[in-house]
Amino acid sequence: MEEREVARVNEVALTAVQALLGLISSDVIAVAVATEEERVQLSFWVRRHTAEIDEDIDDAIADLEAQLHPDNPLIEARVMVGKPVAAGMRPDERLVYWAKS
Repeated sequence: MEEREVARVNEVALTAVQALLGLISSDVIAVAVATEEERVQLSFWVRRHTAEIDEDIDDAIADLEAQLHPDNPLIEARVMVGKPVAAGMRPDERLVYWAKS
């Protein structure tokens, strides 16, 4: 990965952490961020998938969009029930949150 790409991944990861502040409920186990040129993916591992989780994800995406303006990447989220396992993660995903057990 080039230095410029690493800087972009770090910037998006830090911005995602800021966007998630106050939005991580007790049902969230972990959150990861993956970036591509024009796309950001937030991955959430949860104990149970609830409407509150979906609302928090929508709020996090809105905050992330505002903070990444004017770049305007496509921001998508995926939700998995259970704990993250290495085999199920993308190679370019960076964990930004993991709940204490």
